[in-house]
Formats: sequence, C-alpha cells, structure tokens
Amino acid sequence: MSNKEGSGGFRKRKHDNFPHNQRREGKDVNSSSPVMLAFKSFQQELDARHDKYERLVKLSRDITVESKRTIFLLHRITSAPDMEEILTESEIKLDGVRQKILQVAQELSGEDMHQFHRAITTGLQEYVEAVSFQHFIKTRSLISMDEINKQLIFTTEDNGKENKTMRKLRFREMK
Repeated sequence: MSNKEGSGGFRKRKHDNFPHNQRREGKDVNSSSPVMLAFKSFQQELDARHDKYERLVKLSRDITVESKRTIFLLHRITSAPDMEEILTESEIKLDGVRQKILQVAQELSGEDMHQFHRAITTGLQEYVEAVSFQHFIKTRSLISMDEINKQLIFTTEDNGKENKTMRKLRFREMK
C-alpha cells in the first residue's frame, strides 16, 4: 500500500483532516452579497419548478389509475344491454379523467410543456388507450388523433376563469 492509503485501501482525502462539525475560521458568508442573492433566487425558482413537476406527476398518476379503471370496466362488456350501461359509466369516468387533464393544462399554462414531458406522458398514454378502446367498442373502428385532441380543447367555461384563452393539450406536441 502507498502512504496515502490507510487501512481498507481507501485514499485519504484533503478534507478528512478537518473536523466535520466545525466551520473553517474566516469563511463567514455574507447573505446580502449579489452572488448569494442570485443563488437564493435560483433556489426559489428550482423549488417552484420541482413542486410543479411533483404536482404534475401526481395528476398523471391519477389519470393513469382512472384510465385503467375505465379499461377494466370496458372489459366487462358481455352482452348488448349490458354494453350501453357500461359505455355510459365509462363516459362518466373519462369525463373525470378529462377534468384531471384540464388541471394539467392549467398547471402547464405559460410553461414550456417539454420541460414537464416525463411527468405527464404515462397518464396521457393511458388516457389515449382508454378512449381508443371505448371508441372501438362503440364503432368497431379506431379513433383518430384529431378526434382525441378535439376532446381535449378546454374553454373558459370549463375552468371557470374569465377572459382566458383556450388551452389545448395536444398529443402531437408531446412527441
């Protein structure tokens, strides 16, 4: 072993000579310095972005769970009279999912959607699967992307806010 290595074969680092629970003398931090103020601003911005990301992840999980429940519900169709009742119930569930997607659109208002892409993709994919399956059961044909996007155009009446522009959450933007 070299003289830099102690027992166990690990190299000793420079800072291992300093006590871990004491500050170095003469290194007081001026909290009003421009550098510290800039870092404080960066910290607040990153914390806000992280909080938004976490809210979007939670909404995406909720969308995923409700979409899966809708798919499981649609798998229970066994007869024609049963079909109408289940399709009605699935439409109610998908309306609830669309309300969650509206919340996602509100969170992303004014933001670059691509920064939060990973937070919401799984929920949106599961929603598309549920809507596609429901449409296939109803019509025996596949739903187009434009038809799915039309269901996700939210107007001011949907979110209760006045004088706001419409927000589209388009799947083509997500790719």
